[in-house]
Amino acid sequence: MNEKMPETLEAALKGAEILLAENGDISADGIFGERWFVFTPEELRIYSSDGAEPCRLDMALPVGKVSALETLDMVGCGALEARTPQGVTQLLRYSAAKAREFARAAKKFKEWKEAGEFAPESKEELDDNRCPQCRLPLAEGTKICPVCSEKGQAVRRLLFLAAAHRWRLALVLLLTVTYNVAHLMPPYMTKRIIDDILTPRQNLHLLKWFVLFFAGLLVLQTIVQTAIGFLSARLGHVVVRDLRNRLFAHVQRLAVSFYDKFKTGTLMSRIDHDTNQLMGFLVDGLQYTVINVLTIVGIGVWLFILNWRLAFLVLIPTPLVVLATLKVWKRLHQAFHRWRESHARLTANLQDTISGVRIVKAFAQEPREISRFNSRSEDLYQAGVHVDRQFAALFPMMNLLMSSGALLVWYFGGYDVGGGRMSLGDLVAFNLYIGMFYGPFSMLTRISQWFNRHVTAAQRVFEIMDMDVEAPGDTDAQAMPYIEGRVAFKNATFGYDKLKPVLKSVSFEARPGEMIGLVGHSGAGKSTSINLLLRFYNCDDGALEIDGVDIRNIKQQDLRSQIGVVPQEPMLFSGPIWENIGYAKPAADREEMLRAALAANAHDFIMKNPDGYDAEIGERGVQLSGGEKQRLMIARAILHDPRILILDEATAMVDVETEDQIQQAMARLVEGRTTFAIAHRLSTLRNADRLVVLKEGEVVESGTHEELMRMKGEYHKLVKLHSKTSKVVVVDG
Repeated sequence: MNEKMPETLEAALKGAEILLAENGDISADGIFGERWFVFTPEELRIYSSDGAEPCRLDMALPVGKVSALETLDMVGCGALEARTPQGVTQLLRYSAAKAREFARAAKKFKEWKEAGEFAPESKEELDDNRCPQCRLPLAEGTKICPVCSEKGQAVRRLLFLAAAHRWRLALVLLLTVTYNVAHLMPPYMTKRIIDDILTPRQNLHLLKWFVLFFAGLLVLQTIVQTAIGFLSARLGHVVVRDLRNRLFAHVQRLAVSFYDKFKTGTLMSRIDHDTNQLMGFLVDGLQYTVINVLTIVGIGVWLFILNWRLAFLVLIPTPLVVLATLKVWKRLHQAFHRWRESHARLTANLQDTISGVRIVKAFAQEPREISRFNSRSEDLYQAGVHVDRQFAALFPMMNLLMSSGALLVWYFGGYDVGGGRMSLGDLVAFNLYIGMFYGPFSMLTRISQWFNRHVTAAQRVFEIMDMDVEAPGDTDAQAMPYIEGRVAFKNATFGYDKLKPVLKSVSFEARPGEMIGLVGHSGAGKSTSINLLLRFYNCDDGALEIDGVDIRNIKQQDLRSQIGVVPQEPMLFSGPIWENIGYAKPAADREEMLRAALAANAHDFIMKNPDGYDAEIGERGVQLSGGEKQRLMIARAILHDPRILILDEATAMVDVETEDQIQQAMARLVEGRTTFAIAHRLSTLRNADRLVVLKEGEVVESGTHEELMRMKGEYHKLVKLHSKTSKVVVVDG
């Protein structure tokens, strides 16, 4: 149970043992409202509650009569259903935001039923993937809550990164202290000039030495400030460079499931924009903060030395300023977080639209994309205005409070000078120090704006850094420099959402050198099986073994270096053809690439280009046809020389003539390798040693083409359906 039950429901359940309770946020009338599912050892109960009236018991089912709980995806909502001997009973509905909680409840009920005993959920189960403070869901793979995480932690981590360059940082701090001391001298020198030279009109011959001393201080400040700027810039750039490199390297090590949840534009924003934002913290903010803090402390000491009574008058507005800053602190951080998220959504939208510009234009959807971009831009505008309005209201009031202290000093200080209790030089120096005091103090309050902006960027960067990397295998993982190619799925169960399995207890085996065809309707689990074999994901239950070893216990480098893939959608990189062929084997020479291209029937079309293998293919191979891209992918796989080969709809998007060339190339590629093939055209799988037919995540048939056709089962239906859709229908026009 992740939410607190209303008091009226607690009263209705007084004395009952509650094993599990979830809040369905759609009422019986189909509108938003509270409707609770409560599981006790005896009954499944449904209560309606509006938080004020006594709870109403809408339904109660004996646990013994319920064989299973199931979730049903509906339009705009979901439903929890109970399966009983009388049929299926809908218990309640919930919004999409509650889908995971009710899927978890259904899974928990199944586990309890299979175990034959019911027990309340443990604290670990309740806290799974939720912030222990605010109870909001956490991003998968991290335990850092962006709302509740301590802001100072991000700053400490940045400083820890800077500590790697501690000598440069120490020099910056030393120069900062030097600058601060020089900065505090002029008011004191002004006091000496007034009291010791101008007021008694004596010692005028010393005036030039004071002026020269002033000039020396100005030169010193200029030199020191320039040195601080140069050192800070270098320090900031090198730290941000190191952080950006570490972030990119970390992103490369994250599991594929991470990329399922983060848009490309969002990642680009964090790697590029957010890391650049940290430059302001390290170059400007850090030194200004140190300078201003030291200035405030140094001036505070001088004020009390000059006149401790007036010093207390100066400090009167200070607590009010601090309280005002603290009051708006959390609100400002949330506002900046919203601004950052709006900026990331705008970047993601921009990246999607530019990447898919051909689709946009093909369907004449430019007005729609302009409208969507304008909407994202409006969100960013509103978020920015909200942030700036906070400061527009705060700073004028703070300036008024701080100015009031200066007025009190002039009033009481003037009487002290007139009464002989204070010299004119002291009063002038005092007021000069006040100006220097309130300036940094005001700057520190404005630093809250700067601090929130950069801390929010830091938190977004560290949120990615704290994601769990893809497990490369245990430290004692088995090295397998040579794989024979025996692959076995053993009751493998997996779901992209663990509560909704896509594969359900799948079992089949491929012998070394055997070609296995995976067949089934769209969504049957064919590509998911391949994703498990590539170890993009791990089985939730059961196992996947290679040569008798669980794939999770094989060194990842050994595993993937011996698997080759020819995907349905070719992935080529901007650059010359030879670099794309050699991508999986960078050490290969041109002669090896040439042999691979000849075997893939790619050499002829490559040489038609004036630049041959040095021809630039453009972003994602835009200058090549679909068949040409696919043959380059086959050449890449041949050069890679894998022990296990995956062909994922390799001929789905090419014409018949090109398909024939690709089939010839693939015939050379599969020889002597364990091959898993998914094909849109079932005719291309006739030569497979065995076909595995999947339906709704389960293996329903297995055998050769001839055996399965004689069975006249699911495969027979697929072949007949494919034959119908493949016929050329001539329409007399």
